[in-house]
Amino acid sequence: MDYSEALLGRYQARRLQEKADSYVLVIGSDRFTRKDLAAVECFNFMAAANLSAIIKEHFAAKHTRDVFDNVAPADLAVPRLGSVSLAVLGAAFQAKGLGGASPLESWAKKHISGNGHITTFDTLKEHHKAAVPARSKRKAR
Repeated sequence: MDYSEALLGRYQARRLQEKADSYVLVIGSDRFTRKDLAAVECFNFMAAANLSAIIKEHFAAKHTRDVFDNVAPADLAVPRLGSVSLAVLGAAFQAKGLGGASPLESWAKKHISGNGHITTFDTLKEHHKAAVPARSKRKAR
């Protein structure tokens, strides 16, 4: 992309360049820029930042392969993480060459127990919500 200092100004051109080169997804020691994710057709950069924060907050992942091997889809059924963030995780798997042609499906199958049936992420989220005690929507006064 052309960040013309002549037209945009030096400050703005540098800010845009820095943003383009910054990491939007961090999973342990693995870092992904917008360019890295765009190379696997992922353009959900806000979801990537959200995924980074959640993985850092809830898991002690060493790198992307660690998530692929040790974190089940049901473990990611936490508040603030939705299907789009899960798709970003699939893009990270793809960028790292994990899981073959269908990284998310391969990851899910790796962690299936019981009948071998893959459950959608929305269903996993519903089960997680049901397991967590419901909070009152209004504070008791």
